[in-house]
Amino acid sequence: MKYLSKALDGLTFALLAVAGVALLSMMLVVVLDVSLKYIFKQPVPGTLEMVSYWFMAACAFLPLAHVQKKEGHIAMTLATDWLPVRARRLLMGVISLIGAAYMALFAWSSALEAIGMTSVGESTSAIYFEILIWPGRWCVPAGTGLMALWMLLQGLTRLFGGHRA
Repeated sequence: MKYLSKALDGLTFALLAVAGVALLSMMLVVVLDVSLKYIFKQPVPGTLEMVSYWFMAACAFLPLAHVQKKEGHIAMTLATDWLPVRARRLLMGVISLIGAAYMALFAWSSALEAIGMTSVGESTSAIYFEILIWPGRWCVPAGTGLMALWMLLQGLTRLFGGHRA
């Protein structure tokens, strides 16, 4: 499991780095668009499409695995705080495995959609040109698939590896 964890760490860092680049790119494109619009009355064509289909998808889905790795998702513990540590660990392990199955199904379904849109070369019209939007569709299966793997690893560790509650 140590090697799997190391591999997932590397992939998680890579997706987080891509999301960071997407965030910086989105900020630069929007600032450039607004600046050029008000200074020269000439906005950057395709800004809305780039931000909507590329950058936001990366910023929303690629960091999911990092948040799961750090166990940073919102958790309601009011109903479980009174449980003994062992029971809480068992419950969290089972919940992690159920969550992993759900996220794997989500990743699979979104991957099928991404494959379909990639094969037809999905694009949208900007004012002067076409913008390919199928690449942004791959952010969903990448982020949710890696999140599913982290949930699987965490669930198995809780159930069989003596992880804290």
